[in-house]
Amino acid sequence: METDFNPYNLTYGFIGLGLIGGSMAKALRQAFPDCSIIAFNRSEKPRIMAFSDGTANIVTDTVNDSFALCDFIFLCTPVEFNETYLDKLSSLIKPGCIITDVGSVKGNIHKAVSERHMDSFFIGGHPMAGSEKTGYEYSDASLCHGAIYPVTPTSRNNKADIDNYLTIIKAMGFNPVIMTPEAHDKTAAAISHLPHLISAGLTLLVRDNETDEKYMRLLASTGFRDTTRIAASSPDVWRQICITNAENISAMLSQYISGLEDIKKAIDNRDKDAIEKLFKESKEYRDLF
Repeated sequence: METDFNPYNLTYGFIGLGLIGGSMAKALRQAFPDCSIIAFNRSEKPRIMAFSDGTANIVTDTVNDSFALCDFIFLCTPVEFNETYLDKLSSLIKPGCIITDVGSVKGNIHKAVSERHMDSFFIGGHPMAGSEKTGYEYSDASLCHGAIYPVTPTSRNNKADIDNYLTIIKAMGFNPVIMTPEAHDKTAAAISHLPHLISAGLTLLVRDNETDEKYMRLLASTGFRDTTRIAASSPDVWRQICITNAENISAMLSQYISGLEDIKKAIDNRDKDAIEKLFKESKEYRDLF
């Protein structure tokens, strides 16, 4: 990228206009009102909405030559489609264009990028923002404000490109954190992926123990609802995440299951000290957040 970097006059591309892609495009429009945004989405409704509300200047149902105008391109589709779009974009983009993604798992996309020798112009990213809702209709620029944004550069990125990318991410409202793909995926397994599995498992436990009187649903209040809110997330998205980060998730699950067995033992033995220690230590760490 050029040293006289001016993000206000650049052209940005979005591959996918779901909740995250739509929210980021809207945040970008707010940050840089005069920029150009080109957006691809397979289904028509998000394209119409993004063009009608002024978020996108150009919308398309194919990844075509219009993306050759882009200075930055955000891959915002389910992770299973990333490789397909990398292949399409590799022959379209102009010199100096940076491709990035918003996937919840970084190891697989970095591997695909490396195999295609695209390392020098790819920077991984993951907005730690979201909702159990899905789709452009729920997208909002405020979703980006204050959210942590792990950034996973490659060893072949130059410093200017990384700095320019960080400028854009910060302008959207994110707080970027630079880390390796490996560190990201292990961390995400613990603080994001495993909680979704726990939420889903707890929800099904309650379902399977429901009574004819529906006492479970009747008595469930804020504690249960807050704990299981993310169980309403997209099954398709979470299937892909679990498959692509399986090794890290499995390792965290093993530790969690071992911990649950210790908790069960303490409960079975009416071990007051162990039970109190569990809640004391968990509260101390949780209060740090």
